[in-house]
Amino acid sequence: MEVPTTIVAHLAPDLDCIAAIWIFKRFGGAHDYQVRFVPAGTTLDNLPADSDPHVIHVDTGLGRFDHHQRHVRTLSAAELVRRSLVGHDVALERMIRQVTLIDNALPSEQASSDLGMLADSFNILFEHDPDKVVELMLPNLDAWYAHEVRQVQLGEAFASRIEFHTPWGRGIAMQGPFGGSSVMAYRAGAVLAVYREERHNWMGIAAQSRSSVDLTPLAEALAQVDPHADWYLHPSKRLLLCGTDKAPAKRLSALDMRGLITVIEGLHLAVR
Repeated sequence: MEVPTTIVAHLAPDLDCIAAIWIFKRFGGAHDYQVRFVPAGTTLDNLPADSDPHVIHVDTGLGRFDHHQRHVRTLSAAELVRRSLVGHDVALERMIRQVTLIDNALPSEQASSDLGMLADSFNILFEHDPDKVVELMLPNLDAWYAHEVRQVQLGEAFASRIEFHTPWGRGIAMQGPFGGSSVMAYRAGAVLAVYREERHNWMGIAAQSRSSVDLTPLAEALAQVDPHADWYLHPSKRLLLCGTDKAPAKRLSALDMRGLITVIEGLHLAVR
């Protein structure tokens, strides 16, 4: 009979400690881990860390997954666990880099800092129940990882972007599992961001909010060349959509990305 693995963590677990536990549960290949808590710096039953292969100490005990004896500000317990268990995973690397910054009191992104504060707040609410703190935090880490996966894929879509001319200025078109990032497009100088989300074949055109773009002529052109699609022109006139999470399209566009760009470029020629 296989002996279950015990993860030993410190009381009042912070974001680093919880992230280390999360990596074991998410990427460790087993789902029967039990978690025990000890005062910070100590070990389970006062036995040396790493002396039992079925007992794993994280962020405490000065073992292989405790970074405190190393005095290196680029390390954290979660980073040590990541290096041990997970191969190349850009999304996870991005995520745990932020955890490491927070744990070493270095500047980090606001969203990750907020998650660190959330862990601290749960420790206030459940001062004597660290299991509850971990239970509540694990879905947040799942969500954060999903966000980072999406950001990586948006970055890949932007790297493969198509740049073209529109009646209003520079256009950037992107396609990928999550479509494309209008923020990335605008930062690159685009007035118009065009995307195709490959998971559902949804498409969209978004103009910078501070621009004077009016997509009404484009909506009218699409009604002619793509009449069976559910294109929706937002009241702002700067957003033209065919399918979103909030309003899935019943009738998808028959156009591919190149076809949509051709329509926009044709509109450009007509406006000139």
